[in-house]
Amino acid sequence: MFTGIIESIGTVKSIKRVGEDLKIDVLFDEQKLKDIHVGDSIAVNGICLTVNNLNKKLLSFDVSKETSSRVSPLKISQKLNLETSLRFNGKVSGHFVTGHIDEVGIINSIEKKDLCEVWSIKVSNKLIKFLPEKGSVAINGTSLTINRVDKNFFYINLIPHTLISTNLSSHRVGDSVNVEIDMIARYLQNFAQNE
Repeated sequence: MFTGIIESIGTVKSIKRVGEDLKIDVLFDEQKLKDIHVGDSIAVNGICLTVNNLNKKLLSFDVSKETSSRVSPLKISQKLNLETSLRFNGKVSGHFVTGHIDEVGIINSIEKKDLCEVWSIKVSNKLIKFLPEKGSVAINGTSLTINRVDKNFFYINLIPHTLISTNLSSHRVGDSVNVEIDMIARYLQNFAQNE
């Protein structure tokens, strides 16, 4: 479980294919991500991954075909949002995020407006019903509020702090992003369908 408040930005150092699975190594700032152990869950661009090896500046993860088939592709030197798992004795600043990506969205537009950037992101008909105006969404693991929804597009505001503290500032129109809907919305929809 995560909060969607990004703690650090890492960089993809290597990607190795093992059959249909992947092994990835991520350079990270050990001053910002502390007290990490083998077996810990880390949100990597919003994807919940398990640390299988680490040294001072390198985290290693195994990524199954199931996971890699559902997320935005990784590239060498790509910047990644990193967040350690939620400790229940701390505060929750974002919203509950599981690290299970629902869909890959496409950035349709980025508009500079005063201090902020307003993004529109396109998703499927299947997913848009889980994204209500003023609801929560995680983009690359970052907790954000939905401004409005129009057909297959939802709109978000990115304040300067979010742009500086995450990898979202490196994205452009046409780029793909990992989208995770609000956990409560997912369970309510499932409950309603099974009534």
